[in-house]
Amino acid sequence: MSNNHRHTKTAWVILVTVVVVVIFVALAVVFTGRNTSTAQVPATTKSSPSLSSSATGATPKFPASYSQKIDDYLTDTLDSIEQGKEGYENMRMEAQMRATSSYRIAADGTHEPVTMRNVDNVQMETGKYQLTVYCIGEGNTDIDFSIDGTSKHAPLQCSADDVSQSKLNIDTDGMTSERSVTIKPSKHCESMIGYQLLYYKQQ
Repeated sequence: MSNNHRHTKTAWVILVTVVVVVIFVALAVVFTGRNTSTAQVPATTKSSPSLSSSATGATPKFPASYSQKIDDYLTDTLDSIEQGKEGYENMRMEAQMRATSSYRIAADGTHEPVTMRNVDNVQMETGKYQLTVYCIGEGNTDIDFSIDGTSKHAPLQCSADDVSQSKLNIDTDGMTSERSVTIKPSKHCESMIGYQLLYYKQQ
């Protein structure tokens, strides 16, 4: 075999080896990029504060009747407004929160209270705004209701026997634009909580 033939064969072997290495490196980069992007997906899918997160060890469990009893109150009020029953003719529902757990369970099993806060920036009409907070279970929670510079505060003791409720009223002159509802369960509160904000038109 001539030297030229040997050199040509050696060159082809080296070329094929280089091409194979390049292909493997390219494939490794592609698959590494896919794994990296997949790992980032959960970071963009965050749970609501009132729901269990990735760090939660378990979802709080309550009797089904707890949520049902609170939701019954909310539904009855809405039905009465819609049907224009006596005493509900000049009312409308502004906002509400269905039955929500007062705590989440951390990965280590401890119970972490969940503060529920809702802030709205809206032009409100002259009249009365009434916040009604409902709870059923054990423990107590603090309620803050605010419309611009006017704030109302009240504690609410929950009971496992029936739905407890607390009402807070604020009158407005139609010039206000911000309102907030904050419900802060105590450390040992284990309840389902819901609320409803109603507007009473001024007569």
